[in-house]
Amino acid sequence: MKWLFAVLVALNIIVFGGMVASRVAEKQRNASVPAQSVGVPQQQQLPAAPVEILRPAEVSTPEWVAVPPPVAAASAASEPESEEARLAREKAEQEAKEKEAKELEEKARKEREEKAKREQLEKEKAKREQEQKAAEAKKESSQCISSASVTLNEDDYHRIKGLLRQWPHAASRTVEKRNASGEAGQVQKTYRVLVSADGDAAAMLESLAAKGFSGSIYEGSISVGVTGSRSAAQVLISRLATAGFGGTRIHEQEERSASSGGSLSVAKMQVTFMDVDDKSAQEIQKVVSRYGKLNRRACR
Repeated sequence: MKWLFAVLVALNIIVFGGMVASRVAEKQRNASVPAQSVGVPQQQQLPAAPVEILRPAEVSTPEWVAVPPPVAAASAASEPESEEARLAREKAEQEAKEKEAKELEEKARKEREEKAKREQLEKEKAKREQEQKAAEAKKESSQCISSASVTLNEDDYHRIKGLLRQWPHAASRTVEKRNASGEAGQVQKTYRVLVSADGDAAAMLESLAAKGFSGSIYEGSISVGVTGSRSAAQVLISRLATAGFGGTRIHEQEERSASSGGSLSVAKMQVTFMDVDDKSAQEIQKVVSRYGKLNRRACR
């Protein structure tokens, strides 16, 4: 636009210069006519030759240059903005602002939709995981749950009572009477497992109880149990050694029946476990396998 304005200004200067030059030439010709010689009045004045006024040729602008007249352009630049133009400009600015606000709102709406979609997916995933856990828990709870019982010698029960505490159970004591077989004076052997008290019997009893063993003071030592066979006594000694107790020994005793036809009393413990599933039954059986067999009732 700057070069176009410069072309228009140059054209105006050329036109104005041509007009000024023609007027100056005409004044010079009018001043030279009275200055002719006065001594030749008789000579007939010749008519003045017509003066040809040279005008500068109009500069033609290229066809592709379509511009308003320079005076109009200059006046348009100097005139204040009209009311219609101002309203049109303000309307355009308002439309641009509304368009920008609409674009921002659309962008925020898309972000909210994407966030809501992500949250929905996370909720659905958490719900599926919760349902899966509930199904697994239901499957586990649907396993066979029943009660189980086992009959043990009283000494054996007190020996393993500490190991059975992890399963809820109830124990009842019964006494069985058996007829003595054989002739009078028959000898019956028992094997008592003893642990050295090391001078502090009370502390040793507490240590044994903490590891699941029951004991009592017997002839300066601690009796952990009485068995009817040496092999069972050896098993008890092995368990004590595994628990960290040393100084164990087996005290063999002989008991002679009073007379033939007499009876012997044997104390038994009826142990009943509640709410036993398959896994618990297997673990309990591992503990009591040396002393008895676990019997399970029908599932409920």
